[in-house]
Amino acid sequence: MPVIDSVVRLRFLIILFMSETKYSNVNDNTPVLVGCAQLTDKKGINGYNYLEILTEVSKLAIEDCKSSLNLNEHLDTVAVIRFVADTPHRDSATSNLWGYPNMPRSLANSLNFSASNELYTTTGGNSPQIVLNEVANRIKDKQIECALLAGGEALDTFVSRLKQGLEVNWEDDPGGEPELLGKSTDGTNDHEKLHGIFDPSSVYPLFANALRDINNQTIQEHMQDTGELFETFSKVASENKYSWFPIHRSAEEIAKVEPQNRMIGLPYTKYMNSIMRVNQSSAMIMMSAKKARELGIPESKWVFMYSGMCLNDIWNMSDRINYHSSPAIKACTDSVFELANITIDDIDFIDLYSCFPSAVQIAMKELSLEKDDKRGLTVTGGLPYFGGPGNAYVMNSIATMMNKLRLNPEKFGLATANGWYITKHGAGIFSTKPFEGEWNQAPDSSSIQETIESAKKPNFTETPEGKASIETYTVLHSRNGPDKAIVIGRLENGTRFLANTEKNSSVLDYMSKNEMLNTLGYVSREGKRNIFKPIQ
Repeated sequence: MPVIDSVVRLRFLIILFMSETKYSNVNDNTPVLVGCAQLTDKKGINGYNYLEILTEVSKLAIEDCKSSLNLNEHLDTVAVIRFVADTPHRDSATSNLWGYPNMPRSLANSLNFSASNELYTTTGGNSPQIVLNEVANRIKDKQIECALLAGGEALDTFVSRLKQGLEVNWEDDPGGEPELLGKSTDGTNDHEKLHGIFDPSSVYPLFANALRDINNQTIQEHMQDTGELFETFSKVASENKYSWFPIHRSAEEIAKVEPQNRMIGLPYTKYMNSIMRVNQSSAMIMMSAKKARELGIPESKWVFMYSGMCLNDIWNMSDRINYHSSPAIKACTDSVFELANITIDDIDFIDLYSCFPSAVQIAMKELSLEKDDKRGLTVTGGLPYFGGPGNAYVMNSIATMMNKLRLNPEKFGLATANGWYITKHGAGIFSTKPFEGEWNQAPDSSSIQETIESAKKPNFTETPEGKASIETYTVLHSRNGPDKAIVIGRLENGTRFLANTEKNSSVLDYMSKNEMLNTLGYVSREGKRNIFKPIQ
């Protein structure tokens, strides 16, 4: 062999050796993400069922690790994000036909391995961060070594088959019962449900109008502002191969009320709402640094979770301090920055949970971000455009973040999560930069949680009577026009209440066309519900 060729080969081997050992000082029990994958299935009635869509994406995530040994033989933990169809207390066709009592074991069986730890989450878009924190801590404590995390939805195939009268006999009962992670309390109480605080598309507009109030915006100004914000999300989605709607919509198209973009809940049009009827999934592999070395996982695949935190706002909507802020988002993000020893200015990639515009706008407010931030506010394109696979969307955002960070060594990424109604929150910071020292970056948050919950709440009554004003509101629309109004109001003494209005077309039309914030009226109990009558 010519001398020059030998020199070049030697230099190449030295560079390769150096590049593949930059993590040699990372502690053995440091958790590290080493594999990720996403899958979007648009085959309609012939698409994957719930188990199949997790199985296929998990195979891709395992393959992505590039392990030199059979990774299936080393997996000791499987964690699955709860499917929407398995939401407790939800009366729907999907929940009535749910047939997977232990999805973690079903998934492990379909991949031909046995896991000693089977984890399943409660309901909420914060669930992926809860799982990551729990798995990472167990790896740090040497309780487990190698975990598969998976989540997604197959609602498009499910609903498509139901609509065509086809069978949906999706089920598998492998026995056993998984360990539940997360808070299982229902998102609303009976009084809130009675007045329409249940479906997210009915609740998030209440936050929007509260934001309008503090920003001194008219309905049209807020819709235009929101259109401009979500156009940037739509642009990202249009360039993402995994998007459910890879279409770039303009701000005007998003904000303008038209037959194909009807009003859903004032001030939100259809294009501002999360889309949950999708077939999308994602999976990740997390293991100890020691196990990654044993399996020969290339260091080019390693991504560290520098810090992770989960916190809840005051649980019930009726008890919130206000509807334009989130103490839990503030505390959650402050904590992960402090743990990672960086600031928001050090972050290169951002994904803010985006089920509805108000979720993004409140997070922006707590993080002091502007809608035209040059880094962008999403890596996927957001739930209305990329797609919203139920509780599992953040699996996709973190998988997308992992691939961006792999291509941009030692940069930092922030992903946030949200469950229920700006209720349950999560935040994580990720990087390929070697993590130094003992990993303890998803700590107990109970003391911070106690501080949030101890804040002074407004007085509240379930039986209001007398003169009142509107604190925030929304008018819900069917395909035929205004259908129902939800009012959160205050009596003259400041006591808060929930109410609806009369189901009167003239009242609902008036509320749809006029400014109702701080409008005066009268409230009283009529039958089981409170009715607010505005002074027109």
